[in-house]
Parts: sequence; C-alpha cells; structure tokens
Amino acid sequence: MTPLLLALLWQPPVHPLCTAAERFLRESQQLVAVVEPDTIDDWRTKKRLAGCKITAAGGTTRGVQPQAVAFYEAVRAAGWTRTPDPKDAPNEASLRFRMEQADCLFNVFGPPMLNTDAEAMVNERRPLKAGETRWHVYAMCLPALPAGPT
Repeated sequence: MTPLLLALLWQPPVHPLCTAAERFLRESQQLVAVVEPDTIDDWRTKKRLAGCKITAAGGTTRGVQPQAVAFYEAVRAAGWTRTPDPKDAPNEASLRFRMEQADCLFNVFGPPMLNTDAEAMVNERRPLKAGETRWHVYAMCLPALPAGPT
C-alpha cells in the first residue's frame, strides 16, 4: 500500500467512554482536544479500570475562575448529571459527571500544568487571540459503575 492510501484508510482510535465528553468539549466549549487511552485507579469504585483521558485547551476573555463556573453550568445544561457518591474534589475545580455509560472527572485549570505531549499539542493547535487567557480541561473517563465500599 502507498503512504497516501494508508493515510486515507487510517482512522484515529475510538475511545467510546470519551466520545460524549470530547464532543462536548469541541462543539459546545470550542476547545481543541486530544483523547488517549488510559488505565485509571478509581478511588470511587476501588478498582483499576480501562478508560481514556482528554486534554483540551482554549482561550477565554472572562478569566479562568468565571470560565470554570460557566463550564460546569454548561456541563449540566448539556445533560450530564453528577455521578452518585462522586468522591471528587470540588474545592479544586474537579467534578465527576455521568453521561450514559461513562463517568468523567472534569478538571478545569488555567496555565499549562500537566507537562505532557498532549497538553503541548492542544496549546500549539489553539493559539490565544488578543485579550484571551489560556484555560484547560483535563478529563478522565471510565465505565459508570456503583461506588465501592466505604
């Protein structure tokens, strides 16, 4: 096969648990996003689960804290519901939501802090416009399961 034919046939890997979150981040929030497979030590279920992670970046003129508030309002308006017994970190802008068969822990933050290739990639793909401040969303998505014993 020629390189051109291979490029045409290649499709990016699909991570079904991240599909709804990725679509929301790209379409509703206008963020650039990268999805990767991940194995997550889930403190809520007390299991190690196959899932995926999303690294996303954009720009805001309202500031990161007001953008985070608006982001979580938009998450709820899009039909995401809080995961039962979420065991998340609301004081750190990390909230866990459920959509269909996926639980996603969304974390909103300002300047780059992950120091990953995915973070560098989304920042490069989404240059800031005049007057904008950088904001990021990092999401970990895994199967929606009952909480483990407390």
